[in-house]
Amino acid sequence: MKIRFLSSSSGVSQSAIRNPKFPIFFCALLLALCSSAEAQPKKPNRAQQACKVGDYSVAEYERLGPGQQAEFVETYRQKHSSAWKQALEALRAAHGNPPFQVIGRLKAAASIQEKIARKKYFCFSQLTDIAGTRLIIPNYAALPLVTQNIENQFVIREKEDLLRDVRESRYRALHYLAWVEDRPVEIQIHTYRGTLWADASHQLVYKGPFGDNQTLISYLYRLSDVIFLLDSGLPGQIPEVPETLPPQAKAILKKTVADIRDVSRRDLTDLYRQIQENMLKDDFFALDEFENLPMARTKP
Repeated sequence: MKIRFLSSSSGVSQSAIRNPKFPIFFCALLLALCSSAEAQPKKPNRAQQACKVGDYSVAEYERLGPGQQAEFVETYRQKHSSAWKQALEALRAAHGNPPFQVIGRLKAAASIQEKIARKKYFCFSQLTDIAGTRLIIPNYAALPLVTQNIENQFVIREKEDLLRDVRESRYRALHYLAWVEDRPVEIQIHTYRGTLWADASHQLVYKGPFGDNQTLISYLYRLSDVIFLLDSGLPGQIPEVPETLPPQAKAILKKTVADIRDVSRRDLTDLYRQIQENMLKDDFFALDEFENLPMARTKP
């Protein structure tokens, strides 16, 4: 809002300005203008603009009692079930036999409630990973085939290529947000080694007790870089697990490293069964979560 100062040329005489009542009038005018500006409705932020008619408001959900919240979330979760099953069936029809494998899960109700609170969403439609699927491939040589099939089979709303645009966290995967039966379904593409790495990182760092352990995070960085070389058909030496790590972290990593070394030699069907059992115990990384992974601090 621009304020134009009055002068004699604007039709107000100098004597009027010198009138002792004029400053009071002028201040009242300014106050009225400012009050009018504040009364204008604020422009909605991006999150508010993303909510559509018929969407569910988080604010309304938060006004419910705990029992009603749990019932609401479970009902909302089940509305994604049909789309999720349809996506799984399509992926398995195209890539359901070894060495390809498909796993998936509907996000647990408790995980939905935790994420809604943590991410401070405005509406439920912003939560796009309730229906999650993952296609596990033997190595990156299979990428052209599987990406072409996925992009031909599904309506894709979003794509994150974290193999080409690798983040500092070293989380490497290809993520799609597909639209199935008017519901979002996340489709991830991982290698077997990449899935083992992500599972260990998820258990120990992202949703585990060692998010501040710089030795562990730095090791996971190096391990991810070597996995990328191996999955690209290039030579790489898997680093030894640091002996200084906490016993729990060291035990999980040693088992993970043994499985990673064994990928090219063991029966992938058995490895898939093991991965499926581990992955379905907990959630897995979603499209909007990889940027929140703890980072290793660099020395000045």
